[in-house]
Amino acid sequence: MQKRSIRPVFALGILGTASACASSVTPLPIPLVADHWQASGNATFITREAFPHGILQVTSESEQGFVALKDQHFDNGTIEFDIKPVGEEFPGIRFHQKDGDTADMLYIRVSPDCPASQDCLQYVPIIKGRVLWDVYPQYQAPAPFRENEWNHIRLVISGKRMNVYVNGRTEPSLSVVHLEGEASTGTIAFEGTAYYANLTLAPSVTDGLDPNTPVDPAEGDRRYLVRWQATDPVSMETTDHLGPSNIPSSGSHWSPVTVDYGGLVNLSRFRAPTPKQAPAQVIWLRTTVRSDREQVRHVAVGWLREIWVYADGKPVFSGKNRYNVKGGRKTPDGRLSLENDGFDLPLHKGANDIVVAIDGNTPDMRGRYGWGFIMRMDQVAGATEK
Repeated sequence: MQKRSIRPVFALGILGTASACASSVTPLPIPLVADHWQASGNATFITREAFPHGILQVTSESEQGFVALKDQHFDNGTIEFDIKPVGEEFPGIRFHQKDGDTADMLYIRVSPDCPASQDCLQYVPIIKGRVLWDVYPQYQAPAPFRENEWNHIRLVISGKRMNVYVNGRTEPSLSVVHLEGEASTGTIAFEGTAYYANLTLAPSVTDGLDPNTPVDPAEGDRRYLVRWQATDPVSMETTDHLGPSNIPSSGSHWSPVTVDYGGLVNLSRFRAPTPKQAPAQVIWLRTTVRSDREQVRHVAVGWLREIWVYADGKPVFSGKNRYNVKGGRKTPDGRLSLENDGFDLPLHKGANDIVVAIDGNTPDMRGRYGWGFIMRMDQVAGATEK
């Protein structure tokens, strides 16, 4: 009986028919009992008098890695739940989950320093099985989260935006202006060693949060290099001697690349992870910058994990941004950002061919996380992308 009563409320959220009276929607309690959830040996369902809808204990990481609500879908609205972490782990909630490889996620880097730590809360999309925690440093923040105690989390999701409130605060601890996941509806799932309780959903209750994103900062800003073409990945046993001789010929197959919000060339959207033992995967990309004179432009660049840049066949920059290699992290803390580094780009009068090689692999993290780059010139006086 309980299972049947859930579906009509979710249907309202999906169809949007509740939006006109969203303020009158009563949050729907979701039972934390085994019949409602899909688990694979990593969940225990606990009955206690003080928790009428049960407690979910995620006891360990399994191959599946999450415990998902069965047969339900949620798009816009409010999600609330209580969480008590066990140890300093990374527990969290997935939403808009289509499968284990496609979802949006909020997780907590549990520590005693959460109220001051810039990465206590973090939003990440999960795309093609890649967890892109290292691509969006702008979507992390401190929060009044308490270690080894019950905490209350409230997510308000509206279109491409999300606000996250912690322990009853009236101001969001984290605001996301552009959800990056590839699904706009899906189920709910929990993962990470913790206790979860008092889960409620309120479809279409969005507190008036604007569903639209701000104008793309790279749109119309000609400093960003966004007109790229790319090859398929090239397998290489080693990149130690990669150089101009490896640049694909002009007759190779090059395909246009659709650039993400903010000018990000997000190769994670196109390629699933490779096994740890697989050869390195290198993608080559090219664009053209036309200059009205001989000049030098400074280019800010952010990337994951190793990059080589050539101008008219000559090397102008290379760098590594490796999170789990000692001394290998670029500011900010190994994430992708225009703060990572920069280089001088020599331009001659006329068309200048810019070629990039990028390897998304890192020891012990082969292909599982972010892969991509972003480039922005210091100015466009006399130099524009063709």
